[in-house]
Amino acid sequence: MFKTSTSSSLTPRRNVMRTLVLTLAFLVLFSLSEIIILLKDHVYQPKAGDISLYLIISLLAAVSARFFLTRLLLAVTFIVQISEAVYYQFYGQFYGPSEVWLAFVETKDIASGITDSLGSLGIYFAIMIVAVVFALVFTRRMAPQWHKWLAMPCLLAIMVMFAGQFYKAVDGQMYKFNPDLRHSLLRNGLSAMSFSAMRLIPEALSGENQSVTHYEPYQVTPVEGTHAGKYSIILAIGESLNPHHVSALGYERDTTPELKALMQQYQGTGRLIVSNAVSTRVAIPMLVNNLREPDNYGAYKSKSTNIFANAKKQGYQTAFISAQGLEGLSNWIGIHDIDLWEDTQIRPAPDVGADVVLTPSVEKATLDWDKPFLMVLNSRAPHIPYERNIPQGFAKFSTPRLSDDVAQKKNEYDDAVRLYDKELASAIRTTMAKSKLPVLVFITSDHGERVGDGGLFGHSVVEMPIAQVPFLYFSNDPAYSMNAISPQMPLNHFQVATLINKMLGYSVNNPNQKDDSFFITGGDIRGLSERVTYHLNALPEAER
Repeated sequence: MFKTSTSSSLTPRRNVMRTLVLTLAFLVLFSLSEIIILLKDHVYQPKAGDISLYLIISLLAAVSARFFLTRLLLAVTFIVQISEAVYYQFYGQFYGPSEVWLAFVETKDIASGITDSLGSLGIYFAIMIVAVVFALVFTRRMAPQWHKWLAMPCLLAIMVMFAGQFYKAVDGQMYKFNPDLRHSLLRNGLSAMSFSAMRLIPEALSGENQSVTHYEPYQVTPVEGTHAGKYSIILAIGESLNPHHVSALGYERDTTPELKALMQQYQGTGRLIVSNAVSTRVAIPMLVNNLREPDNYGAYKSKSTNIFANAKKQGYQTAFISAQGLEGLSNWIGIHDIDLWEDTQIRPAPDVGADVVLTPSVEKATLDWDKPFLMVLNSRAPHIPYERNIPQGFAKFSTPRLSDDVAQKKNEYDDAVRLYDKELASAIRTTMAKSKLPVLVFITSDHGERVGDGGLFGHSVVEMPIAQVPFLYFSNDPAYSMNAISPQMPLNHFQVATLINKMLGYSVNNPNQKDDSFFITGGDIRGLSERVTYHLNALPEAER
């Protein structure tokens, strides 16, 4: 494996020249796929650090090219990088860990699809063949013959980079390994391969996730006589909102005075409903994709019920403004159909009071306010630890501090909800003032929160109380009151998204739903985590 040429007598100058030539050649081969994707996708903006990684790998590989292991790892690196480009060309998005695992389950279907699309994919396969052949064959002949004390550390550095990526996947959270349009093809590919190799494939071999459920595609049809395009839509997705701590829904403490005032001003309505999931990274993608089944992978890929995709079809501008970091979720949410995307990776939020970024982001939003838009506003404030989200001088319920920790945390939670209320209402009022069209406002939360029940706090436990979330609706045009747009109030996230799709001009019918059953699921976006089934007609009166 480490066999080297013994006939080498290259001068230092020739070694330097060969190193530079190889480094440049590797960079060119790495750049081809990146350039093609950059030209195709204006949303794809890899970070400078990811791009510099190509230079580091190219230089290390050039110095240690005498070793077969270097050439082999380089060939694998080219395959990983270019395979991301192939997948993007075929599916319109990058693959993540779940797609790598599914490739072993649906190999025949994927191979058949790619074979039928060789015309459009040919350029990538040509680049891949050239890169791999160059790495394994020509690099050996052009390799500089540096002393082992210089070449060996470079090889070890490459091996550590590879091993480190796979080691991180052992205990890492899956969302950190999902594709992100601010990461390069290589980083996305390595993240997906490493997590799948270390976690998903072993689980599949052990029988934990062997089956893939196939569902009938959702039926999406245009609504006759739709008014879509005559108004704009805001979907406000809160964070960890317990509906029993929202004064706009009857809580005795005045935690949401601003939203309550908007409700009164615009004759709004509200109720307690049920979320799809108890984790942000599952609940938000399921909500914006209008999904009932947590493991309906085909619906994610088709985007047929994605509210951003359907808004674009109707000529809407689209925006997703978040006070949180949503790394690894952009593809699941549908970033290619989002004109304006802002989260804390693009616009850092302050350490305290993250929600204060919402109104400035709306004010600076590059939207044509004369035309219709679909805007998601995603808050952060009520996420644990609550006290971190309360700016100095803002506390009302949590000061003076109590000696009872549970009671103190409850008070801090209520103050965090107050901040959420203040900042969200400000962003909504700013948006309404800018819009020249009527605005329909849907307000809910990603999931609920346990606030002191049994002395416990937080979420992510798959049970009904943690899935309960608030739902508020109002419009500054009486013609679009809840009674005017729907015969009944939504009872869960699926029905909320279905109503939004209706207001975008599309009727959604789910042929997989045979009764009134729905699901609450955990934190695995593949639908492999625990789930609870519930029936609408069995919900308590407060939920119905």
